[in-house]
Amino acid sequence: MKRKIFSLILCCALLLSLSACGKAETPQPAAGAGTEAAPDSVRPAAAEGISYADAYTQYTAIYGALLSAVQQRLDTHDARLQAAYPDSYYMNSDYLLLVYVPFMTAYPSLGRGLRAGDLDAAQTSLRETFPDAVLTSTAPGRYEAVYTYVDKTSGTEIQRDGRCQWDCDGLTGAIRVRAYIDGELTEFTEFVPLGNSRYLLYTATDKAIVEYIEGEITALWHAHRISEPAQGLFPGDMRLMSLAEQDFFPGEGASFPGTEWITGDADAQYVLTLQNGEMVYSGKISQDLVDQDGNRTGIVWQSIAPITLLS
Repeated sequence: MKRKIFSLILCCALLLSLSACGKAETPQPAAGAGTEAAPDSVRPAAAEGISYADAYTQYTAIYGALLSAVQQRLDTHDARLQAAYPDSYYMNSDYLLLVYVPFMTAYPSLGRGLRAGDLDAAQTSLRETFPDAVLTSTAPGRYEAVYTYVDKTSGTEIQRDGRCQWDCDGLTGAIRVRAYIDGELTEFTEFVPLGNSRYLLYTATDKAIVEYIEGEITALWHAHRISEPAQGLFPGDMRLMSLAEQDFFPGEGASFPGTEWITGDADAQYVLTLQNGEMVYSGKISQDLVDQDGNRTGIVWQSIAPITLLS
């Protein structure tokens, strides 16, 4: 039974990002991101009010609480199975070896110093990752950086042109980050306060509504899209979301479809919900399709029974 296991290296990178310290690694293009280039929003950037730096601080606080709440449940669930079946827990269909690190995007943290009237400090911080970066404010609440870097992911050094845009709605504290490589949109992140202590988190691979009250996640609806890239002879299946289809920034007046947009997603690899203290994991597992000669021709996803994650 195949389950997606997230790398502990990514988890360490996440902790560095949340603490906003240390030098960030140069972001690389995501394989098969599927986020086609989207034009700038037709809405004008909001007047400066809440700064991007302050909105990003709120985002990381909520995101950190989300990671802690879910991972604690996952660890407790797996520990119970290990105690009950010490010799065979890893063969149990309910065993979830999952390090929970969704919304893993590189660029929101690079703008953590963005404040009106203080671009020099933000550019200095940005140049720790991209030494030739030039940062400008293109409108109130909107910032853009252009830079170059050497891409070594293919084994050959390739010079890349990068561009990143950070938007912050000064009234609501909503943020949108878009990163382009050689003109192609390769990563996006949106964080949108919805009112009533609820917030939207949205990337190409993950979408969630969280309820955050007094430092705790009190309700959650989260879908992680199928995002398995091909590896060697193994086929892949990636069904990512796109800003060209749905863009919720800045949130005010946006037509938001509600929690059913998350829980009813047919392309989700797993859905996590937390309501009235009960957390439920609904997931799928992949199986390879083979032809009569034994050659792998594709992937089929099969649903598993929902699992209640005890606290």
